[in-house]
Amino acid sequence: MATLMNALSGLAPVRDPELVESYQRYVACLETILTPEQRATYAELLERSGVVRVFDTLTPEELAALEPDEAVIATAIIADGTTTLENRRVASLLNQQGLHEVAPDLGPPMPHTTSAETIEQIPSVTI
Repeated sequence: MATLMNALSGLAPVRDPELVESYQRYVACLETILTPEQRATYAELLERSGVVRVFDTLTPEELAALEPDEAVIATAIIADGTTTLENRRVASLLNQQGLHEVAPDLGPPMPHTTSAETIEQIPSVTI
């Protein structure tokens, strides 16, 4: 039976200390809201899918499309604010490492560009 920490650590070859700490914080939260059976199910899901979902970003349709076991886990995570924040932190750190395929719900960062043309389109304000 897979543990949550092993499942999370197995998602990416990166051993960044901040990411490892984030995994630990997320697992600690999950241990307070999920039953042992749910934790084992979630660990198996992480291993099978290779993806960390950010459950509070899912649309109602996406939530409805989850498998029943995953939907129960998602609902528990969404219902707990701290666990939701730790879920997002894990996904954000994976994205910062360039691992967007492992945390696809947040997507890759959008490039920030400012061109002279964009600046010219900003209306001037007179005070």
